[in-house]
Amino acid sequence: MPAGLLSKTYLVIDDFPDMRAAIRSIIRSIGATQVDQARDGKEAIDLMQKTRYDIILCDYNLGPGKDGQQILEEARYRQLIGVDTIFVMITAENTRDMVMGAVEHIPDSYLSKPFTKELLQKRLEKLYARKADLQTVNKALMAKNYNAAIAELDRLISTNPKNLSELLKLKAETCITTSRYDDAKEIYDQVLDAREIPWARLGLGKVQFYKTDYPQARETFEQLIAQDPNLILAYDWLAKTQSALKEFTVAEKTLQTAVKLSPRGLKRQQLLGDLALGNGDSEQAEIAYEHAVTLAKNSVLNHPALFAGLAKSKSANNKHTEALKVIADIGKKFQGSDEAAFYVASTTALVKHSQGDTEGAQEAMHAAEAAMKDLGARAQDHLFALEMATTYSELDETDKAAALLHQTIANNHDEHECLAQIVQICSKAGIEYDAEKAIREIRQHVVKTNNAGVRLIKQGDFDAAITLLREAAEEMPANKTINLNVAKAIIMKMEQAGATSEDILAVRHYVERVQGLAPGDWRVADILLRLRQLAPKASGE
Repeated sequence: MPAGLLSKTYLVIDDFPDMRAAIRSIIRSIGATQVDQARDGKEAIDLMQKTRYDIILCDYNLGPGKDGQQILEEARYRQLIGVDTIFVMITAENTRDMVMGAVEHIPDSYLSKPFTKELLQKRLEKLYARKADLQTVNKALMAKNYNAAIAELDRLISTNPKNLSELLKLKAETCITTSRYDDAKEIYDQVLDAREIPWARLGLGKVQFYKTDYPQARETFEQLIAQDPNLILAYDWLAKTQSALKEFTVAEKTLQTAVKLSPRGLKRQQLLGDLALGNGDSEQAEIAYEHAVTLAKNSVLNHPALFAGLAKSKSANNKHTEALKVIADIGKKFQGSDEAAFYVASTTALVKHSQGDTEGAQEAMHAAEAAMKDLGARAQDHLFALEMATTYSELDETDKAAALLHQTIANNHDEHECLAQIVQICSKAGIEYDAEKAIREIRQHVVKTNNAGVRLIKQGDFDAAITLLREAAEEMPANKTINLNVAKAIIMKMEQAGATSEDILAVRHYVERVQGLAPGDWRVADILLRLRQLAPKASGE
């Protein structure tokens, strides 16, 4: 047994006391001493928030509350585990739905009960060999210091270690996260030149998607599915690609196949519901949203939008009374939430309109507008904007819908999935607004502005560059790329000419805008790191 495994901290999650004790006893018998236990999802998450566990052994079926899949989902969502954490899913079940649900969330290993001490020890040793040297990488990734993470990965890769494949995969994924698509492609091509590996082919398809080579991406994902019809992530990416190509009906069929293979994917069920509703396939939409709402019950991803989708699909199927009951559930389940208040009002407007209650629909629409104001800066999020635009279009407020869609395109000119949704909304609602033309024109405008700013910076005219980009940021206040470009221009000016308190405050202003819209945007961490290096000079330290 590697000495490193003996000093690790372990967490055993199982709803049966005897099973927890048995697994704990096995772990102790191989020499480890730091072993904690949790009887359910809530206790497990509470413990993970207090202690950073190195190895987690989690039963899939935990009775009422969260299952093992939802614990893994939440632990990753809250960054309670990292790339150096070993997460083993344990179960006595072998139903297809459960197996597919567990595997697609990609735990590090999957172990069936009953298992022996020897089997567990062998499995842990194998996983430890893959992850023993990732602590420094994980620390950098958690801090969103991706340059440091890639530098450490390069150092490890240069030693030609046994876990080379794991390191290459992690580096490629980090490159995709930071939009270094050519670097990621180089890694995937290198791996695929040696032999055909599904994760590398899938990664290559993602690169093609992000570089907007949609026809090639579609071919890649179709090829993967032909090779392995159970590769569920390939269906998700194929549907995204088909949506980007405006093939919304085909994308819906792709996801219908995917949910038959693995019905426990919450986001997949929601996306299927969204596509089906946009395609006018309200019966399929209702089925998908019903599944999504059920799956979300104990999930960290539970959201009012799921209930709103279910209510809208029921109303489209002339089940207006049921729809209003679902809307009432939004207020109960998300009590005190500004987001919930918005979805309650906007969805009520649509249902009332479908019932022929014009006065009730108008009243609810005005309530939705007021709720949107209460959201403050968050109202710029494309999810709320598209929901409100849909409400406007259904209530024949097409001018308001078009204006909101135009602003949303400007704020999300490089968010491909958002832009595809806008095209679908316009197509379904029959809005006299050429979304595709607007997307082309706005993208050209943003690119032209950015290029002009870059030229001015290269010429050393920072003030002119900042003025130009600031004007664009005021025109598109929720455009993350534009706001971050202003912040970067000011940083570059300070790095050359010296920092001032005024400029530091300006950078923070633009960064806070982006954080309000996308707290996890990797580009923010890089700017804040550069700002921290400048801030001491501004304060005379």
